[in-house]
Parts: sequence; C-alpha cells; structure tokens
Amino acid sequence: MSVAHAIVAAPTRTASEVPVAGAPSSPLSTGGAGVIFEYDVAAILMSRLVRGASVPVGIHGPVGRVAFQQGNEGYPLDDVVAWGHADPPAVAPSIQVQVKRRVRATAGDAEFVKVMAAAVAACGGQPELLAARRLLFGLAARRSGADHLDELTELTDMARAHVVPETFENLFRARITGKPLRDRFGEVSAAVATAAGAPDALAVRQLTHQILRALHVWQVEEGPDGRDWRAELDGLADLAAAAGKSPADIMTHLLAIAGRFGPRSGNVDADHVRGELARFEVYLPATRMGVRRPASHTTINASGNSTVFNGQVMNFGAFHFHGRPSAPGKENGTS
Repeated sequence: MSVAHAIVAAPTRTASEVPVAGAPSSPLSTGGAGVIFEYDVAAILMSRLVRGASVPVGIHGPVGRVAFQQGNEGYPLDDVVAWGHADPPAVAPSIQVQVKRRVRATAGDAEFVKVMAAAVAACGGQPELLAARRLLFGLAARRSGADHLDELTELTDMARAHVVPETFENLFRARITGKPLRDRFGEVSAAVATAAGAPDALAVRQLTHQILRALHVWQVEEGPDGRDWRAELDGLADLAAAAGKSPADIMTHLLAIAGRFGPRSGNVDADHVRGELARFEVYLPATRMGVRRPASHTTINASGNSTVFNGQVMNFGAFHFHGRPSAPGKENGTS
C-alpha cells in the first residue's frame, strides 16, 4: 500500500460486514478496497478541480465543483458529482458518477443492476436537463478487459448518435452490428428492465436509450502506478513546483481530504480545496490554469514581437493588424 493510500482511515463496518471467524474472505473486500478506490476517483477529480483541468468524461470543460455522497441531496448516482462552469442564469452541466471497483455489464451482475436502478431514478428527475445534456451519468470502474466495459462504452457512443430509440435499435440487427455488441445491448436492456421493474417493453426500450445517451464510462486504472494517477502527477507539476512540493505530496493530501470529506457529503470548489491544502503548508497559486504571473510585471512589446514575463523574454512571432488605425479620440469605435 502506498503512503497516499495508507493515510486514509479504514472505513468502519457494521456487525453484518465483519467476517465470521474461520470463514475465508478476500483481503481486498475486508480491507475496504472499494471505498479506497472511490477515494482515488475523488482525489483525481479534486486534482483536476484545483488545476482547472477538464472533467474526465461527459462534460467538455473544466471542473467547477465536486461533491461526495449526494444521495440525500437528490442525486441517485451519488458517489461523486462534478459540475462544469456556466454563466448565470444558465444551469451548470453536471455529471453524477457511480464508482464501482468491480462491475460487469451484464444483467446478472447485481452491482450493474444497481447502477441501472440509480440511472432509472435519475431519469425521472429533470428530463429537460437530460435532453439538453446538462445532466449526465457516469460509471467509474476499474479497467478490466473481462467486464465488457469497452462494449458498454461503444453502446453509449452509438446511443448518442440517435435522437429516438427506434433508429438506435435498428442498428442491432444481424449483419449490421456484430454479435458481441448485440449481446451487450440485450444484457443492458435486461438490466434496465430488472432495475425499473417495468414489464412494458416500450418503456424499457425508451429508458435504455435514454440511459445510454446520458451515460459515460470512465475506466480508471487503480492505484498510484495506474495511468490516471500518473496523469495527475504530470498535470500537477507546475502547481507543485510553485508550491515547493512534489506532485505526489499534493495527491497524498487530496486523497486524505477525500477520505475526510467523502463520508461527510462534502461539497467543494477549488478555493475550498486550496484552503484545505494550506492547512498542511501546501500553498497552491490561486489560478485555474497553472502559475499565475502578476500583471504588474508584464510588459508587451508589439514592435519587437515579444513578451517579457518577470524578466524572461518569450517570442510569439509577428503580429498582424488589419484595417486602419483609429484616429485620435476614436479608439474602440467611439466618436
């Protein structure tokens, strides 16, 4: 176990979760590995939050806010909720993410049926936001070639290409779509039917298409040696250098923050997370895109085609201006 993972307190367990003496059990299941994986995902999202990076799936824009365990606030996929940015009065896009360390996209997998049940509940909330793609669903799961997550991802991409379920379903005919994807569509439809408890075939078809259109699969490589964790280390390099810390230091503290805030339904923005890091003498620059340079130290020399930042000259190539220069007193189009 890494230092980053060791500082998160082991989750408490009820009496029913305590293994019976003498019964064999998985060290991962008894050690709370699923909960720690959830904290991994939360730490990655907070890293993206403080450095102004994009939401990993679904929303094409930087993370604006992150919240944990939001079931009591009306989010059926409740493990992590991430919001993008929007200028009021527009509603900021959000993605509700269910985190499953292990899930198989089959109708017989209880965890997958639970995810579909949460998605069915979410579909009944704000259909106008779903239609406008301001409300999205996420499934963050450990990367595995045997769990059909690649096929599930392809189904979601196919569903987003169709506005109605009829044309989407027309794809799942022999000689049009291969058997593995046809089988996966059948498994997902059966899981939705089980989750919804709906015998009405038309209702199941509509729900399945609606869920797949809104769902984004995020396959996360687990642990500090995984691709996702290492990508955050690389992305934090500039901020860490400005703070005089290593990226691993910052991720260690973000994981600890996730462990404290997760069980308490934390809801944070970038300033909040920077304030928490400051408690551990990690002082990140107050910027969304890396190290902020003070404007008072910036000089632009257009004739020399260069810019000076804190004494360092950076060349940007030639500047080209079109049209005539403004006459005195007529700058900015004024008369």
